Amino acid sequence: MVRLSNHFETKMPNSDAKAEPDIIVADKFAGADMAVITEGLAAYDLRQIGFCDYRPLAVFVRDPRTGNVVGGLCGRSEYGLTYVDWLFLPKDLRGKGIGSRVLAMAEEEGRRRGCKRILLTTLSVEAPGFYKKQGYDVAATIDCEPPGLTRYYMLKEL
Repeated sequence: MVRLSNHFETKMPNSDAKAEPDIIVADKFAGADMAVITEGLAAYDLRQIGFCDYRPLAVFVRDPRTGNVVGGLCGRSEYGLTYVDWLFLPKDLRGKGIGSRVLAMAEEEGRRRGCKRILLTTLSVEAPGFYKKQGYDVAATIDCEPPGLTRYYMLKEL
């Protein structure tokens, strides 16, 4: 393993580069490298399914004085599903209905895109209760580390 500051890369030795590709594990990577994977999978799905409808989704919360983004939601939609990858609000904006509005806007955009369900994950120390109040059901839970930490997989019909 090679470690440079907060970056690591693990290479499996390859004595004959013509026979086998190099396989590398990395925690930092170029966008172009990731594009090879995402675009390759999109092309494969297009051949198998006949269409590829992946679209990014974001709902931004901006400071009214500066216009800077202070929180929001990012996710995506594809194949009839909306995914929430991240939802964050700073502490001073929580408990004011803003998170509910952000989530409702993502749900509405999912419906507009023809999605039937919305999915997300959250940790037990984050917001499973918030999502339950918004009508999300727990589809699965997985125990995490450290002991007592749980990952919730949640789903809501749109």
